[in-house]
Amino acid sequence: MDEVVKKSIDKLNEILPKKKRLINEDSTHLIGSKSNLESIDLVNLFINIEQNIKKEKNLSLTFDDITNNIDRLKTIGSLKSYLKDKFKNEKK
Repeated sequence: MDEVVKKSIDKLNEILPKKKRLINEDSTHLIGSKSNLESIDLVNLFINIEQNIKKEKNLSLTFDDITNNIDRLKTIGSLKSYLKDKFKNEKK
């Protein structure tokens, strides 16, 4: 899942202004006052993740899955943990 998250962040960073780009570190905040992202940026990130999981892992993740677990997605590290937990019993 680390590679899926990295690709998703890289794609988001292509459209973000330089000062708002995400540093791909587990401690980087996605949500809350310490985050540089606006809600539309988060939506774009989550859509990128949804698409990359389908493409790279042939797994299904819906936007509802993400929004229903938003409290678990405060940092890049917690996002990776959520995805690993969600798909731990899936192949690939």
